[in-house]
Amino acid sequence: MTGIRPAPLQGWQRQVHTEHVWTTVVTIDVRGPDLPAARVTPLLRACAEFTHDVDRWLSPFRPDSAVSAINRGDLAERDAPAEVVAVLDGCRRARELTGGAFDPWHSGTGRVDPSGYVKGWAADCMAQMVTSAGFANVCVNAGGDITCRGEQAPGMPWAIGLQHPARPDEVVKVVHLRDAAVATSGRYERGDHIVDPALTAPRRMLDSATVVGPDGGLADALATALVVTGAYGVGFLPDTQAWSAYLVTAGRAQLTGPAFT
Repeated sequence: MTGIRPAPLQGWQRQVHTEHVWTTVVTIDVRGPDLPAARVTPLLRACAEFTHDVDRWLSPFRPDSAVSAINRGDLAERDAPAEVVAVLDGCRRARELTGGAFDPWHSGTGRVDPSGYVKGWAADCMAQMVTSAGFANVCVNAGGDITCRGEQAPGMPWAIGLQHPARPDEVVKVVHLRDAAVATSGRYERGDHIVDPALTAPRRMLDSATVVGPDGGLADALATALVVTGAYGVGFLPDTQAWSAYLVTAGRAQLTGPAFT
């Protein structure tokens, strides 16, 4: 749905790790003038291990995950790992911002499925792991939810291409980011899979919605909500100076915010 556009390194080095997890692919792309393998290789390994921790904590499809234990009533949320508590708190914030258009508890059973928040949140966490280790330039692509820090080459922001919702080989827009996240929701490979919490059934007002902002988990959730609500949902964006949206429906695009101007 989204991906890094190729660009010359202009003398910089690059180290990349790809991990198959969550039925998708996570790519951590680190760049800079000096990337010593003795430091970067274990860092990338730690990021890869983190993705499997995320699965063990937050997958509603694994009976041994913390979220599944919460859903069964075997684990109180307050006793869950701190990462689970942080994600569920973020989901509540997104539910409040969107007036329930994004609601991981929508089934009415008390069960929670935070999948619409987790990838963006995890991409942020891995980017933070890399920058905290002293490497300023990284892009994490968690199955199409992307977090960028720094630049992809000297003086060049990360160039992220947005895939056409109906034509997989076509890019409809390229957005340039330094320190931001981008998330896209829509039909793509899974068709009409996004559920309207009010109807508890799939609903699609847009072919795709892309959200750019400072918080990857929230961007992920807002993109999902926009597909359900349509352009009306642009009002969910917390701050139009920090957040942007690119909406596609019936071959036409509607955009708002600084990332697309």
